[in-house]
Amino acid sequence: MSNDDAGGDEVILDAPNFIRVYKSGRVERFLPVDFAPPSTDAATGVSSKDVSILPQAGVSARIYLPPPASGGAHRAKLPVLVFFHGGGFCLGSAFDAAVHGHANRLAAGTGAIVVSVEYRLAPECPVPALYGDAWAALQWVAAHAGGQGPEPWLTAHADFGRVHLGGESAGANIAHHAAMRAGAEDPGHGVRVNSLILIHPYFLGGDNNSETDEMGVALLREMVRLWPVVCPGTSGCDDPWINPVAEGAPSLSALGCRRVLVCVAGKDAMRGRGTVYCEELKGSGWRGEVEAWEADGQGHGFHLLLPMSKEAMAQVTAIAEFLSRR
Repeated sequence: MSNDDAGGDEVILDAPNFIRVYKSGRVERFLPVDFAPPSTDAATGVSSKDVSILPQAGVSARIYLPPPASGGAHRAKLPVLVFFHGGGFCLGSAFDAAVHGHANRLAAGTGAIVVSVEYRLAPECPVPALYGDAWAALQWVAAHAGGQGPEPWLTAHADFGRVHLGGESAGANIAHHAAMRAGAEDPGHGVRVNSLILIHPYFLGGDNNSETDEMGVALLREMVRLWPVVCPGTSGCDDPWINPVAEGAPSLSALGCRRVLVCVAGKDAMRGRGTVYCEELKGSGWRGEVEAWEADGQGHGFHLLLPMSKEAMAQVTAIAEFLSRR
């Protein structure tokens, strides 16, 4: 272990370029959040606002409402996508400008109400404890079924027969575990999870089988080093929390939805884990449909770095087409 030269505070956990944790409990994060306020997006017409889910715990969300179709005043009932941002479980925010922009584009492209969850971060709220925030968010959405609940955008406009879970990177991992819990437990009010969307999922273990570049290899190395920081006491990269197909992991046959889309990127060092997830899901006895979509030549999280690229727009289109099929 090393010491902080500034005050002798011992470093107990260190993931360079991401996060550093000190014995005193102090946490340094090295990727700051570029905060974007809720708004009506000029490019898409999508409106957004912030809502509280668990006030005592600081769990909240930014909710996105697409404009009426063709500019008309009448709205048909809209599907709901409960979405979790990435950031290795310890970084990022639903309120970050890149995440906010992506949520706007998802809402516009899919015609869904997007509930982008601001969950608590590790190590203050480590894995698996932070999975509870995701479940609370799904329960909060479900509580609006039948016209109940505090959020009028949901009570007035949501189709609770089309509730979906999704996320990117670590958020995809969170979405997977929420869907597994939905297979064993009812989120309430008769709501069922329809579909699961995993974008560049943060899964580890085994061979990755990816044609990645040097940057992708470096990212994977950092993600491996990050894992024990966000999940103290983990058994390693074959821990079922980070490797859902590991020996001893709960069977994917219990996944609590009927359709899954896995989006991978050709140069993402974790691409292979997404592919294996699809294969294992198909062979698990799960009675659902799984699809894979790949962005050739792109790296992990490219849609946040290059949001207007043709590949990023194609990924949103693929998600929209997937959600349009029932």
